[in-house]
Amino acid sequence: MSKTTVKKSLEGFDAGELRQLILDIYTKSKEAKEILDFYAVPDIAKKLDEYKKTILKEVQRYVRRAHRPRIPRIRATIKKLSILDPGDEAVGELMAFSILELCKVATHDTLNDSTNNAIDKLFTETLTHLQSRLLLHEYEPIFAKSIREMNDFRYYANPLKQLLGDTLASFQK
Repeated sequence: MSKTTVKKSLEGFDAGELRQLILDIYTKSKEAKEILDFYAVPDIAKKLDEYKKTILKEVQRYVRRAHRPRIPRIRATIKKLSILDPGDEAVGELMAFSILELCKVATHDTLNDSTNNAIDKLFTETLTHLQSRLLLHEYEPIFAKSIREMNDFRYYANPLKQLLGDTLASFQK
């Protein structure tokens, strides 16, 4: 059903029917409940902490003796927060948090190439988001420090460190 069709059908409802419809949707849909709860009591800090815990759990996911973060799940968590529309700063903070935590994991453990490329893509999206909202200057030194602190491995350089360093350098120009 299109948005226009829904809009036309809702125009025929009076205030009581609309309230009842919203309450029915509230009880039947977990996503709608979360959105309506946030709009009723917009506690951005609490939601941000909740989503940070979700991202941290995903970043530290350990399968078959190796870290295996699922970047699509991290992206989905960021998108869930952005749907609530808490503000550009909160979304940017969550995106930066995810990158910094991924850097911490990659400091001591090697990740496979596909995961490194997915992290680099997420980092590019994060930098683009922050740059378009004029927030990049706040996070740029933090990212640079985190990338610098990533360890190289015994016989070869850390590939994620090189990828993220190159991406950050391209945004600094």
